Formats: sequence, structure tokens, C-alpha cells
Amino acid sequence: MSIQAMQLAASSASANAYTAESLVRMDRFRDGLASAARELLETHLALPQEVHYVADLQRWLLSQMTVAMHFESSLDPAAPPISAKNLVDALAGTGIASRNTVYGFLQELKRYGFIVPRPSDDRRQRFFQATEMSERLIRRYFDIHLRALDVVDNGQRYVLSCRHPGILLQAQPRFARLLLALDAWHRPPQNIAKFVRSDSGSSILHCLIKGVPSLSSDMTSPIGVGKVSPNALSQRYRISRTHAARLFGLARDAGLVGWTNSSNRGNCWISPDLVRAYRHWQAIKLAAASQAFHEACLDAPLELHEPAGR
Repeated sequence: MSIQAMQLAASSASANAYTAESLVRMDRFRDGLASAARELLETHLALPQEVHYVADLQRWLLSQMTVAMHFESSLDPAAPPISAKNLVDALAGTGIASRNTVYGFLQELKRYGFIVPRPSDDRRQRFFQATEMSERLIRRYFDIHLRALDVVDNGQRYVLSCRHPGILLQAQPRFARLLLALDAWHRPPQNIAKFVRSDSGSSILHCLIKGVPSLSSDMTSPIGVGKVSPNALSQRYRISRTHAARLFGLARDAGLVGWTNSSNRGNCWISPDLVRAYRHWQAIKLAAASQAFHEACLDAPLELHEPAGR
């Protein structure tokens, strides 16, 4: 089979790449997003300690880029491996994290077994490689988003990823670098930033919004989401009651959430503007995943396109 034919076969198997704007207009986008939210919340409950280390947007971005460098250097020995300097260089111009923050983050990953030292003759830098645990977690995370995209367009990305697991090594670095290049992702709107820049704030957003139906473009009235208790959520997702109360207090003061009584208990409502902002922000991430996976399938070694078992 010619290279061109292989590429055409891969393109068909990997399904489509989308923009955020095209995704939010698709009929089943809300269903795909709800699927991802449920699985992310299940992961938070199943692996609370591991999720803690990526519980805010800054640490999430740092972890994605750290694993991306690990995969890139495993495929290409000339690619920069994980180090504080190399990670700072990768983040240059984004304003995501300072040098000291990056250094402290890598020390934390090392302390809890997400990365280990990598042998090197360069005494000026300390190099690391991701552990098998980190690889398993990043695969779990990426697969959640492949399945969400498959819900949206009835694609076969997850099946292909299971059949050829090596595709992840090319897809995830593309995904991380695409999001690093998008200010709209790492500098989210203020109503979203109130949550996602805070520990476990993304989980709270997933929990609040996953069941909200589709909205009309002109809807302005608050949306009831049933009984919501900040204290119960703090226990469920293992965050302090003080932190949960502060987070909901900031959101309430901004008109993003509220309750029918003054006690922050009982029936809760959320702003349609918050729902729209959340969905568009999540669409940016899903669009990056769709593009990264599509490109990775096209550029993967030809043996990845052969039927399994051959």
C-alpha cells in the first residue's frame, strides 16, 4: 500500500478534526461534554490523591507539558527531556508559571513518584522522565476526551487508540502544545477563571453544569440545577470546607450562582452566561484533542496503520 493510501486510511479511521466554534454548534456536543464531565468526576473520586496534583489550571498545564516532553524525548533522543529549564523554555511567552513555580512543581512530581531522575552527562541540569504511573494517568485523561469526541460525531478514535496505543505518544504532545498556544484556553474568561484557577474548581464546574440542557442564544434567566451544598461537595471532592465556601462565595457575589434561600443550601441556580462560557472553554480543549489525534494518526509510523495482530 502506498504512503498516500496509508494516510487516507488513517485519516478516515481517526475521524475529524474540529474548531471550538464548529463543535459547540453540533447537535451532540452537549452529550459529549457531559460524558467527559462524568468520567472526569469519576476519576477525581477514584484517584483523589493523583488528581490533587493537577487540580488547578496552572498545574494541569504544567503536567500536560511535562508528559509531552517525556513522550517527545522518548520518540526523538534529540528532543529536550524534562528539566526545569526546558519546561520554562517551553512555557516562554505564555505567563503560565514562573521559574520558581516550575522548579517547585517538578520537585513535587518527583516526591510523589510521577517523575524520576534520568541519567545524563550534563551537570548543569537535572533531567527527568515520567513514570509508568504518569503515563497511565495521562492515557486515562486523553481517552476520556477521545470518547467524548466519539459521542459527538459517532467516531472511532478510542477504538483506534486502544488498537494502536503508541499513537498517544504523538497525539498528547500536539494536544499540550496546541493549548499552550491558545490564550483563550490558558487565560479563560473571568467567570470561568474564578473556578478553574482554584483547587478542584473544575470538578465543581463539571458537577454544576453536566446536567444542564441545551440553551437558546437569548436565554438570560437563571437555570435551576437542584440541591447543591458547598459542604457536601467539599467532602465529596476532598477539598476544605473553607475553600469551597470561599469559591462559592466569589461566584455568588459575581452573580454566577445562587440559592433560593440565603443559607447556601437547597435549590441552586446558575447563570446561563456561566454555562455558555464553560461549554465554549471546554470546546477549545476538545477541539485541540480532535486536531492532535487526527494529525498523530496521519504522521504515525506506518506499522500503526496495519490491522492489529499482524
